[in-house]
Amino acid sequence: MPKLDQNHDVDLDFRDADALAEAEESRRRDDVARTSSGPVDPEAMAAADGLSVSEAEAAAYREHAERGAHQQGEGAPEV
Repeated sequence: MPKLDQNHDVDLDFRDADALAEAEESRRRDDVARTSSGPVDPEAMAAADGLSVSEAEAAAYREHAERGAHQQGEGAPEV
């Protein structure tokens, strides 16, 4: 599917006008999300450095990361 063009002069492959409107809104939110979050707060960074998780949470995270690393994605052929 082609990317949205700023001038909309390209033939967009969307199911309907609602899908196009949804994609436009999504792009607008993405543009806002990429804006600067402001200055870095050294005190907040120092406080975050001291955060930790329990061993159970760390193990669960490692399991999810490992499982995700072995997934082939939706529709991928099974080998």
